[in-house]
Amino acid sequence: MMRSTADVNREIRRIVGARVEAGMIVRVEWLTHEILALKSNIEGEDAAFYVACGVKFIRDAVRDCVGAYKPKPTAEPDVQIVMEGFDYMQRAYTVSRESEVLLVPVDQMTDTEIEARAVELEAMARGCITHARELRNYAAMRQAA
Repeated sequence: MMRSTADVNREIRRIVGARVEAGMIVRVEWLTHEILALKSNIEGEDAAFYVACGVKFIRDAVRDCVGAYKPKPTAEPDVQIVMEGFDYMQRAYTVSRESEVLLVPVDQMTDTEIEARAVELEAMARGCITHARELRNYAAMRQAA
């Protein structure tokens, strides 16, 4: 039984991880509806209120969970989503196909999608290096003043 938002978030991560592991593409909107359908036994006078709140919470929680697969500039990757045998490459990445956000297992991504992700990571790296350089330059200017 789920008793907290942390329980809900853990369950969503479990569902997403199991689908990626099974080689399934995760459609963010579909997953939101599937989870809500699993927990549809809401009754009483205030049911509409709780359903409305639940829809927003579940949609946001699914997006956050899928968002964990978006590349981030970090020295330490999330080992839970890294593909076995690699240091950084993930088991899945978010991809936009026909204006829909999907979480796609890397072996089902097109070469073009893989290259686009690599270009994005290189741009991120350049931005991080420039950011670090600016910080050091600022510190040096401040010391000189």
